[in-house]
Amino acid sequence: MKRKKWPLILVFVGALVAIGAGVGVVMWNKAPEKVEDSKGIPVTATQLCTDFSTDEAKANQKYLNKALEVTGTVSEITKNQDGIPVVIVQGDDPTLNVQCTMREKDVVLETGKTVTVKGFCSGNTMFDVLLTDCIVK
Repeated sequence: MKRKKWPLILVFVGALVAIGAGVGVVMWNKAPEKVEDSKGIPVTATQLCTDFSTDEAKANQKYLNKALEVTGTVSEITKNQDGIPVVIVQGDDPTLNVQCTMREKDVVLETGKTVTVKGFCSGNTMFDVLLTDCIVK
């Protein structure tokens, strides 16, 4: 009687392995999420920075890995090592900034102008809240 259960158990385990492999292949080939396909959380640069400086754990729960639409004033535009523009957006407090790494190299922005940037929040450093894969709204 016990010998007849082994083929059934092997079929069951084989089916689980096949299902797991199928899910793995689908997840591996899944296209990365684009910021324009996500609904962004509207927030000012001042509020975002204040939230992170007041309670980082709570801000991480609210913003981390989510699409944000941050509005503020462009204070600086630089380029990273890959030649991609990095835009510093600030609110009312010049010591609190949002660092936005843009997706495209050909972004045209002016310092001193108000802008809304949409990107994924990747946390903060001692000085800035970080957004990646950013586009200008």
